[in-house]
Amino acid sequence: MLSIPNLITLFRVFLIPVFIMASFYRDFKLAFVVFLVAALSDALDGFLARRLNQITRLGVILDPLADKALIDSGFFLLSYFDRVIPVWLTVIVISRDVLLLFGGWLLSAFGKLDRIKPNLLGKLTAFLQFLTLFVVLFNLNFNLLPGYSLKVLFILTAFFTVVSAVSYSFRGIRELSSE
Repeated sequence: MLSIPNLITLFRVFLIPVFIMASFYRDFKLAFVVFLVAALSDALDGFLARRLNQITRLGVILDPLADKALIDSGFFLLSYFDRVIPVWLTVIVISRDVLLLFGGWLLSAFGKLDRIKPNLLGKLTAFLQFLTLFVVLFNLNFNLLPGYSLKVLFILTAFFTVVSAVSYSFRGIRELSSE
């Protein structure tokens, strides 16, 4: 159960409070470094799990929860306290995650959770959400990007977040309706 990929995921879980505290206290250099390490560890644990054939039930559950905790806390803190990310985008991102958690719980209650796997659209959405946080934190530290480029990224992230929420909802409803 405690494979190398799971240990890396647990390491990422322990980084989340550090990221939250750094963001809360506006230490954006530390927040950027911790976020970057967490994002890279996410890529590494997935790669190793597949490469070493160490995909476990714990990893399948813990990895996306760690991602959501990092993403949602980042969006919340950077929109609520610093107004760097628009509140409307944060509401979209967190609402999608609440919808997916509720849907996952519902599918689990009916014994159908294993039938819904992450798809390319969901992975692209997660990538865009990570990219949005990365770019915002990068810009807070180095202030190199014009404001319109952030707005384009916000709209793109919102679009894919909504589309993936609709896609997963239809897939979940279809599974619940099937025998």
